[in-house]
Amino acid sequence: MVGVLLAILLAVALVPGLSYALFLLESSRSGHLDALRREFGGAARPVLRGLGFGLLEMPLLLATYPLGWLPCWQRRGPAPAVLLVHGLYHNHAAWLLFRRRLLRAGFPHLRSFAYNSFGPAFQDLAERLVQAVLALHAEAPERKVALIGHSLGGLLLRVAASDPRLSGKIACLVTLGSPHRGSTLARLALGGLGRSLRPESGLFGELDGVCGPRDLPRLALVSPVDNMVLPAANLEPPSGWERAAVPPMGHVAMLYRAAPARLAAAFLRQYPG
Repeated sequence: MVGVLLAILLAVALVPGLSYALFLLESSRSGHLDALRREFGGAARPVLRGLGFGLLEMPLLLATYPLGWLPCWQRRGPAPAVLLVHGLYHNHAAWLLFRRRLLRAGFPHLRSFAYNSFGPAFQDLAERLVQAVLALHAEAPERKVALIGHSLGGLLLRVAASDPRLSGKIACLVTLGSPHRGSTLARLALGGLGRSLRPESGLFGELDGVCGPRDLPRLALVSPVDNMVLPAANLEPPSGWERAAVPPMGHVAMLYRAAPARLAAAFLRQYPG
């Protein structure tokens, strides 16, 4: 038992600590640290804020992760329906707090799409996601479906939204901390799906050729101290997207902090479908 607890404590400290060390190195090379200094009057405060949230929320992630293996929660209500897609290595439990905030914001018709991060390839997951959106839309064909994706989930939604079968069925698309141009940290990832997020991967050549409906409202939420998408410029969405910055917080914190959910809900209200 002591060994297990020590392993958990090591993971809680090591993942945020190592990722922020790499963030500082990459940000120094790219000039992003200078941008933080100009915006916040210094880089230490936002980086320490991100690290602090990471240390606090890693235990929450580890504690709730087993809940993702329970049957997927479903709840129907007034449209638009909202489909949530988690990021790499996570499951339905990623959305526990985010979902509660959407419910309070007036979005009761929520579903979550989950996948195995060590199983199908990216394109196979995108096809499954298209089928999930079609099934959700069929429940209330008179209204469109809103899409929200964290990290890799946002990239999957980008591809799904461009599928002709979903034309006229999507109200809007929101991504949270998605590596729109890849992440150098993915070179350390486990599994083919994770390594496909390297900037030099062929996946991003394919994504460059993906053009969704021009009139589809799209919002990318970005943290200035995201510790998993490196360099920071790789968080920038393609042209034609809206972009909004959240207060300094880590990559996983975007699932747990209130600001991203509040911004996403405000965007959804603009495009009820």
